[in-house]
Amino acid sequence: MSALDPIPPMHLKALLFDFDGVLINSLPVMKRAFFAALEEVYPNRTMPHEALFAEYQNYLGMGFPQIMRNLGLSHDMFEPFRKHSRKLAPNVRLYDGAVDLLSWAHGKGLLMGIATGKDYERTIELLEQLHIRDYFCAVYASDRVGAPKPAPEMAQRFARDNQLTMSDFILIGDASADIRCGQAAGCRTAAAAWGYTARSTLCALGPTYVFDSPADAQVQLDPMVLSQEWAQR
Repeated sequence: MSALDPIPPMHLKALLFDFDGVLINSLPVMKRAFFAALEEVYPNRTMPHEALFAEYQNYLGMGFPQIMRNLGLSHDMFEPFRKHSRKLAPNVRLYDGAVDLLSWAHGKGLLMGIATGKDYERTIELLEQLHIRDYFCAVYASDRVGAPKPAPEMAQRFARDNQLTMSDFILIGDASADIRCGQAAGCRTAAAAWGYTARSTLCALGPTYVFDSPADAQVQLDPMVLSQEWAQR
């Protein structure tokens, strides 16, 4: 937005995070699991592994079945992909500064949720493996909603389940599906420019904010948070 069209101030009460590419770097695991699933499902065909995975990345944030439809691949990919993802899960890493951001938000009394294209079971497994499960009051996974991202349902449910208005929270994501989900729901959005999508691509989507790192997110968010003492009056 231009200086003539400033972003109105807000009193932040909650944050809704995408998972992969925002809190965790799971892309190397995704790639290895995707390649292994291709080899299981299409054992007698020469598949363009790199080209297919490059296209796969364009749809991150959506549910796996929708991504397979977009790629023209079999839904039979899902189970081997899950199997190999679980086997490789110890290689998933938190981004530098992710825990600091979550700890800061928790200390400020902000509610936090996850809105992910992953299935629910693997999401919970990773949250527990990385010791961050307790930060989140809600987890919305692609197999537990009627319409995964970029549809607005996850953001709408987060608001409804936690008695929030759309002006009370920000959806933070690194993919087109995340930004479009928040925009369709009517909440503010923040592009996580440290994730899997180029900063220029994210900016072109028109998010409300752009964060260059988890530390930058904390700096930009801090002035929006009411003190807990004031919020309780």
